[in-house]
Amino acid sequence: MQSDLFGEREKAVIRWAELVTHNEARYDSETFKKLSAHFDSTEIVELTTVAAFRGLMNRFIDSLQIELEGPELQAAGGRAAASAADLHAYIEALVDNP
Repeated sequence: MQSDLFGEREKAVIRWAELVTHNEARYDSETFKKLSAHFDSTEIVELTTVAAFRGLMNRFIDSLQIELEGPELQAAGGRAAASAADLHAYIEALVDNP
């Protein structure tokens, strides 16, 4: 990841979440090593659980065609959105407050 928006700790979390999502985490010891430099084993289990659970929920919701947005937003043809700043603040809060 080449972005200057995130520090090394945040980048390690994002990369780990990507690997968990694609079921490839077991094959990337380098990413695990980078993650381990910032988090202890309990925190890594928690990060992995969150990433895996979100992936499960996305597959479940998509498969059953469940709409998460309310009828008002759907009627307007829109979808919920967050700004880059909101997403960055959210990730920082997750990383800084385990």
